[in-house]
Amino acid sequence: MKQSTFIMLKPDAVRRGLVEPILSIFKENGYQIIRQKEMMVCRELILKHYEEVIQKVNQAYFQQAILDTFEGQKVIALEIGKDSEHVIEDVRALVGATDPVKADPMSIRGRFKDDSLEVAMKEKRTLRNLIHASDSIENAKQEMHLWFNQF
Repeated sequence: MKQSTFIMLKPDAVRRGLVEPILSIFKENGYQIIRQKEMMVCRELILKHYEEVIQKVNQAYFQQAILDTFEGQKVIALEIGKDSEHVIEDVRALVGATDPVKADPMSIRGRFKDDSLEVAMKEKRTLRNLIHASDSIENAKQEMHLWFNQF
């Protein structure tokens, strides 16, 4: 059964010219790109996308850090799929741990890391970890609707 999930290549991946290398990794691992949309991020969209994370992090600087990172920047929104019942888990394993220094060296974040959560927190900014991957089927559906249908 083919399942799909949502991926966003963040501004740091776009800026560093890593869009094609990252897409190649997904393709080499049997994923198909179902939808792809290059877009400039607006305030409303990114705050909606990160609403729960902003609440969870609960740091005064964090919402502005999200805006500083994303607002007016180019990202690549993707729906990718594969014949697997574990697409969400498999994609997240391929992407790697949120903190690139803790990511498996063969994961996307591990291969291309240039930041750490420790440094980002000290500098009161977002972590440059290249990619967002949905963490559940429900969130994937919500995020695909948000990125592909609303804007």
